[in-house]
Amino acid sequence: MGMLLPTMPRLDDATRAALTKIATGPTSQQRHADRARWVLALHDSGGEVRTVADTFTVSPTTVRKWTRRVAAAGVDGLQDAERSGRPLLYDDTAVRDLITLATSQPPSPAALWTHAALAAEMGERNWGVTASWVTRTLTRLQLKVHQVRGWIHRRTDPDFDTKVAAVQHVVANAALDPYPVLSLDEKTAFSVRTPVCADTCDRQGRTRREFEYVRRGTISWYGVQDVATGAVSMRRATARMDSAAFTDLLKNLQAEHGPVFTLVMDNGSAHTSKHTRQWLTEHPGVTVVHTPVHASWVNPIESVFGICVRQVLRHGVFEGTDDCDAMVQAWAERRNRSLRPVTFTWQSTPA
Repeated sequence: MGMLLPTMPRLDDATRAALTKIATGPTSQQRHADRARWVLALHDSGGEVRTVADTFTVSPTTVRKWTRRVAAAGVDGLQDAERSGRPLLYDDTAVRDLITLATSQPPSPAALWTHAALAAEMGERNWGVTASWVTRTLTRLQLKVHQVRGWIHRRTDPDFDTKVAAVQHVVANAALDPYPVLSLDEKTAFSVRTPVCADTCDRQGRTRREFEYVRRGTISWYGVQDVATGAVSMRRATARMDSAAFTDLLKNLQAEHGPVFTLVMDNGSAHTSKHTRQWLTEHPGVTVVHTPVHASWVNPIESVFGICVRQVLRHGVFEGTDDCDAMVQAWAERRNRSLRPVTFTWQSTPA
C-alpha cells in the first residue's frame, strides 16, 4: 500500500465538478489541469499519495501540496501563490511618470503610443526602462494605450512632482492625522436614459439591449471620501455646481467633521474661484491640497467614481433621476459596510 495522506480532505460535489472541468477542459492551462488531475486521483485512490505520485511521475510532496491548497481555498488553490520576486528596479515616481506620459499625445507624426515608444521616451527622461517593463506596468494598471478615446492636453505644471508628492504624503499619513483627510470632486451631468424596449436574452443567455432610449434628464453628485477609513458619500448636487454651491458643501463638511480637516481636490473653477478662496481664508482650519493641473487622476475619489460607473451607472436602467440617485446611494451604503483605507494603485502593485 502506498503512502497515505494523514488527514484526507473531502471534496464537495461543486468543487469536484469544477476540478473535473479544469482537468478535462481543452482551454485549461496545462499546469492547472495537471494539478486538478493529481487532486482528483488522490481522492479517488483513498489518499494513497505514493501511488498517485508514481502514476503522474511527480513527487509525493507535490501531490500533498496541491491537495491541501485545494482543501483550503477550493479551485482557487490551483493558482500559483504570490512570489516576492526580485527587488524593485524603479520607484513609484517612474510609474507615475509613465502614467502621465501614456495619457499624453505622442510626438508627431505618431497617432498612438507603442510600448517601445514609451520606453524610448522614458529613456529620454533618464529612467532607462525596457519595453517589457512598460508592458507589465500598463497591464497591471489596466491602461491600454492602443484604445484611446481622447488625449489629456495638459498644460505644463512646473510643480507637478511637488504637488503629487504632497497628495501622496497626505493620503499615506491620513491614519496618523488627528483630523479628517477628505478627497472631494464632482461627478457631473450623468445622462439618465431608459431603453424603449425591455432587455431580452439570446439563445446563449446573453443580455441584449435595444439602442433606442428615452432621456430622463441629467444628475450630478459631489463625491467625498474619508481617506483614513475609505468611507464614501455621494451627495446629490443642485442644478448649478458653482462656487456658492461648493462653499455650501464645505459648510456641511464642517458641520459633520468639525472645523479642522484637510481637503484633497483638483483645480476646477468652483474650487479656485474668488468666492471659494475668500471662504477658505475666513476658515483657516480647512487645509487644501490641490492636485497638479490636468492631473485629477491623482485624487483618490476619481477611482471611486470609476467603480460606481462600472458597477451601477454604465449598464443600469433608471426610470428617472430620483431612481438613479437612489441606486447610487444604495451602492455607497453597501460599499461602506466593508471599509479599507485609501492607497494609491501604483503603491500597492510592484513595479
